[in-house]
Amino acid sequence: MSQVRKIEIPEDKVVEILSKLPPKSLMRFKCIRKSLCTIINSPSFVAKHLNNSMDNKLSSTTCILLNRCQVHIFPDRSWKQDVFWSMINLSFDSDEHNLHYDVEDLNIPFPIEDQDNVELHGFCNGIVCVIAGKNVLLCNPATREFKQLPNSSLLLPLPKGRFGLETTFKGMGFGYDCKTKEYKVVRIIENCDCEYSDDGESYYERILLPHTAEVYTTTANSWKEIKIDISIETGWYCIPYSSSVYLKGFCYWFAYDNGEYVFSFDLGDEIFHRIELPSRRESDFNFYGIFLYNESITSYCYRHEEDCELFEIWVMDDYDGIKSSWTKLLTIGPLKDIHCPLTLWKCDEVLMLGSYGRAASCNSSTKNLKYLHIPPIIKWMMDYVKSIVPVK
Repeated sequence: MSQVRKIEIPEDKVVEILSKLPPKSLMRFKCIRKSLCTIINSPSFVAKHLNNSMDNKLSSTTCILLNRCQVHIFPDRSWKQDVFWSMINLSFDSDEHNLHYDVEDLNIPFPIEDQDNVELHGFCNGIVCVIAGKNVLLCNPATREFKQLPNSSLLLPLPKGRFGLETTFKGMGFGYDCKTKEYKVVRIIENCDCEYSDDGESYYERILLPHTAEVYTTTANSWKEIKIDISIETGWYCIPYSSSVYLKGFCYWFAYDNGEYVFSFDLGDEIFHRIELPSRRESDFNFYGIFLYNESITSYCYRHEEDCELFEIWVMDDYDGIKSSWTKLLTIGPLKDIHCPLTLWKCDEVLMLGSYGRAASCNSSTKNLKYLHIPPIIKWMMDYVKSIVPVK
């Protein structure tokens, strides 16, 4: 009777093989052998797997994380809304110019019953920062891990009585501080000194005070107040459906007060900056948002033409924390029933949001527009890198 020979694979070969597997497979392997669990949990392996995922993102396949909802209407006219977190894996057949994609629904156990109230506010290295109800969470959708952050020390309950300080959430960013080698969350708050009517439902007077901000660090697991050293005008806001974008130690927002611009935060020095956008008003273009493409901050503007929209996409070339320059990358359209670009997933393929929440991929060279067959309405989408970076 022949015996089966046991072959020992060198650990460096095991690490190399495992580092190219998706997070779902690695989570299963952690349960098979203790030695595999030790390898997969090690910081060096987590970093290697993340680097491989980033390299893959820049090659053949793009992963898009999206939040979508579907409404069910019953015979008695009652209705129910189901909310899904999903991933789309996009690939492009360059020989035949065919777009391929598959959708994977995720089951993330957020500590909130109404999943519709989960808002995305930042993403970095596979971790997303969300607000679920009244809670701020860090979550890795690929591993289904999440961590609830402590409550804010600056956001106060609504005042009781005729006079009081009213605090309002205005924006949030999330990213990695390369200097201290830790993740940080920054939150911007508007403050108003208010005098209310006797019924407490309207204002007699509302005086805007300077905005404040606070930073959460994963090492300290707490918030600290920081100063905002630049002037923020009355009516300032970050576009609510546009999350912050992280790149190389900075958080960026598309913001507006007396005009559109990019608002940034240096996670290392913990200083805010204002970045001017290109002037396109003379051509009737209005900037409307930002996203990340090919390791660059990218912004888009639009112009209404009859019943269509014409879009321009601009890339920020250089930014040293003070000055920046922009180059127009491409023009898309005019397109009918398309609201806005969501991300570039190839040099000339733009993922776009259409009417009724439909997603479409548009080729800026051929002008070909292909709708993705995803029945539920899409609330937001972002270019995503799968990782096993822990949040706890």
